[in-house]
Amino acid sequence: MRGDVLNVSLVGYTNAGKSTLFNAMTHAGVFAADQLFATLDTTSRKLWIEGGGNIVVSDTVGFIRDLPHSLVDAFHATLEVAIHADLLLHVVDSASHARDEQIDEVNKVLREIGADQVTQLVAWNKIDLTEAMPGVERDEYGNIARVRVSARTGEGLSLLRSALAEFAQAKAELRSRAMAEAENDAKHDYIN
Repeated sequence: MRGDVLNVSLVGYTNAGKSTLFNAMTHAGVFAADQLFATLDTTSRKLWIEGGGNIVVSDTVGFIRDLPHSLVDAFHATLEVAIHADLLLHVVDSASHARDEQIDEVNKVLREIGADQVTQLVAWNKIDLTEAMPGVERDEYGNIARVRVSARTGEGLSLLRSALAEFAQAKAELRSRAMAEAENDAKHDYIN
């Protein structure tokens, strides 16, 4: 458990739209450009989500194919926020023909930095460039697996906020149960 607030780190291949999505969600106005390493430093903002309360959203550096180990080391401080996140919002350029390879590359770097055990939610971004409609996809267990959005037009952002609220509620429930168990254990230890 990492505190009361849900910590969400945006990760993804370079030019997937992480900073654009970050700006659309937080109105932060961070630099967003179609260029390699447009984001070099992590930027974090607190965001109020209806039904989920305050969450912290962090924008991270974009990943590239065959990211040299020396660059992974150089960006380690920037990427460390992903290791400590409660949720990785994996932003994918849904219009890219190489999206599957890009997803694999991002997951490879996440493994390399030790963030592969952090829960991921995929944001299928740039649906305005495809024929996809905004929507939420769930896995066979009913967990949210993917949200289809367009950071540029705002389509699907309300669905993404709802998905984040669902994750925040789940974290709050886990924290509440853990605190109740700890209190129960403390009472039991005191009585014995």
